[in-house]
Amino acid sequence: MVSVPVAGSGRARRGEGEAMKAAIVTRFGSHWSIEIGEAPKPVPAAGELLVRVRAATVNRTDCGELRHPLIERLITRGQPRRTILGLDFAGEVEAVGDGVTAFAPGDRVFGMNPRSRPGAQADYICLPESGAVAAIPAAIPFDQAPVCEGAYYASGTINAFALGPGDEILIYGASGAIGAAAVQLARDRGARVVAVVDGQHVELTRRLGADRVIDRTTPEFTGMTERFGFVLDAVGKLPVRKWRRLLKPEGRFAVTDLGPWWQDAPFLLWSAIRRSPRVSVPLPARGSAPGFVRFLADRMAEGRFRAAVDRVYKLDEIAEAYRFVQTGQKAGIVVIEIPAG
Repeated sequence: MVSVPVAGSGRARRGEGEAMKAAIVTRFGSHWSIEIGEAPKPVPAAGELLVRVRAATVNRTDCGELRHPLIERLITRGQPRRTILGLDFAGEVEAVGDGVTAFAPGDRVFGMNPRSRPGAQADYICLPESGAVAAIPAAIPFDQAPVCEGAYYASGTINAFALGPGDEILIYGASGAIGAAAVQLARDRGARVVAVVDGQHVELTRRLGADRVIDRTTPEFTGMTERFGFVLDAVGKLPVRKWRRLLKPEGRFAVTDLGPWWQDAPFLLWSAIRRSPRVSVPLPARGSAPGFVRFLADRMAEGRFRAAVDRVYKLDEIAEAYRFVQTGQKAGIVVIEIPAG
């Protein structure tokens, strides 16, 4: 078992002599390594919550941070590399720092841990009371609650498109974390959703509320001649020739990354030069995460948004979870269960 110091936020104090169990990255890059070890248990500073994590996830963002640390350094503007990853979390407030009024010990909470702090793939995290955290609706178990990251990025596209009743959107890769969330967020706005997925995910996507679900390998999709006002490639794998045929002349296309071999980069650049929204990688507005988590909590409480869980791993199995996510075959989210005690 490894034991390493953990970079903190600069605001949280660290408990002397107290340790917690964590998944610790011992090597970044293509030959990455994660081991279960001990790290200092955080202590909440003023305005912070100490959360006993009960469920986390492994997602595409975590895999990118693990495999491409130089890109991560650019994204975080050169902040110190953290060795405990994990954005999504669900758990119980164990303690609060001075001045905290919105939460109390025993509250069930979920949200997104700041990327500048040690992550949620551990027994405990500290995060600001003002951060991306909200109460878990009463009927939602912990393993159904760490759903924010994919939904947050999906919301960037849904908001940029300003979808509403009468609009129709085609979502390619609608069974992944971003795609499954986009289906539900678009339907919540009253839009009609056409979802394209692998055959084994058709029923799942239908249960999420898509109006029409198409197996991407069938002639219904490969020979599709319909055109749409809005197209979202939620996995970055839709060939250029295909999305251009699917899009109406005045339509808008969004993609979650640059695609294989950066195939979409020229179209993104041309749209940027022309100041056109036709092709984009829409991102949520800076500082919008706290409000979005509260919005999502309301939708979950009303039954208008739910998790699509592919599988659940124990913390001790987290390396296996990372290997599975990197296959690109997951549907929805991959949960890491962190039992109490």
